[in-house]
Amino acid sequence: MSLNGKTTASTTTATVITNPRPFFPDIELQAFIDNYRLPGEYNEAPLVYELTGAIRHVNEELTDFVLILQSVIVAETLEAFEAELVDVYKAAVMHWARSGLIKYFETINRKAAAEIQGERNEIIVTEWKVEAQSCIDMLSKRILKVAADSGALGIGRREYADGFRASII
Repeated sequence: MSLNGKTTASTTTATVITNPRPFFPDIELQAFIDNYRLPGEYNEAPLVYELTGAIRHVNEELTDFVLILQSVIVAETLEAFEAELVDVYKAAVMHWARSGLIKYFETINRKAAAEIQGERNEIIVTEWKVEAQSCIDMLSKRILKVAADSGALGIGRREYADGFRASII
């Protein structure tokens, strides 16, 4: 993975990773390559694998919130619910996938760069996962706010500092 912002070769692909949850958008591999300036000499397989895993992870994080939302309003897709959240969802998936890619692209023929990157590997992965989690949090808060405003959370619940609500057990 190129961390200097320059791509090493031109890559064009029409691969689209279909999201197993129809509520969430599909992810275009070309957008991932372009947004994160991934080197063109690498095979698509690890990119697709990590994007697919990231989609599963983000979907798992958001599924309960979406089900709460859909219990009170008709929301067939994220775009129909709130179009601006589509980019946030894609960013969450791509950040998570990017954190998984570093293990594939540390070496090959860039020894000096790989040694520096290897030292910073854990820091970089953590930062990218934090970015992904902040996008997931933004999505979940927005979905829960709309669900709460529509009466999904009911009475007898306390509001906590970050805007989330939880049942009193």
